[in-house]
Amino acid sequence: MSFGSNVIFYRKKYGITQEGLAEKLEVTRQTVSRWETDAAFPEMEKLIALCGLFGCDMETLVRGDAARTADEQAANLKAYDRHMNAFAVQITAGVSLIFAGLAAMLFLFAAVTGDFAGKMTFFCFIILSAALLIAGGIAHADFCREHLQREKYPEEEVRAFRGKLPLLMAGVTACVLVGAAIAFILARQGWDYVAGGAFSTTMAISVGIYVYVGLLSSKYGAKDRTPEDGSAAFSAAGRVNRIFVAFCAAVMFVALVIYLLLGFLGELWHPGWICLLVGGILCGIAKIVANAYSRG
Repeated sequence: MSFGSNVIFYRKKYGITQEGLAEKLEVTRQTVSRWETDAAFPEMEKLIALCGLFGCDMETLVRGDAARTADEQAANLKAYDRHMNAFAVQITAGVSLIFAGLAAMLFLFAAVTGDFAGKMTFFCFIILSAALLIAGGIAHADFCREHLQREKYPEEEVRAFRGKLPLLMAGVTACVLVGAAIAFILARQGWDYVAGGAFSTTMAISVGIYVYVGLLSSKYGAKDRTPEDGSAAFSAAGRVNRIFVAFCAAVMFVALVIYLLLGFLGELWHPGWICLLVGGILCGIAKIVANAYSRG
């Protein structure tokens, strides 16, 4: 395909009219028309702008076959999307199983089945969690080595995902608060193990959502995306999101370790579960700050 044919292909692919393209590049519609008929060739500045607008490299735009390249990119993106969806589910399950195992152990303690049964159940959950996390990490590393270049998602899909984030975060916060309220009521009735188990269940759900949302954010690649005007807003949002996810992962890991130490060494399952509540609150505060920073 010629340069003009490639411009026509990308323009139609993204639903841009000749007038729209001319406006974005600050040229006349006649200039765009001459490019598309190969009657004229743009200067380097406009070529770079076209590559950024169409999300392609200059070699493909000037000398390549845009239609064939687009098919290859679509196939690569489909494979990446399928892998990342499976990876997100696997890692989320691995993390949530830790808290689910903790909940199962505490419920067994409450059922007076003996400490041994509860602790063995918890360690079985830990083994299964470790297997999922290790297998998922190895599969992801292998995929990344085999697919060094990752394609960009359509901007509409990325914006649709970002639009769901506030609702998801509100749901997580509500889950933590409801779990804390239920645990507090149960603890006041003297059902300490049941209280800890109930709160651990809500943490399995809320932390799982945090992890899943973080991995999906990584999938959509906020760190690599820039809007057509070339601003760094998306890039900044990606950095903030990665920092937030890392912070929450570290906070919840430390909270879980402290809780387990209090429980196994001091039999302080209650009020030790408050460590998890504090961790969830800190993550909620961090998300509010991250959102405010991204918008500002």
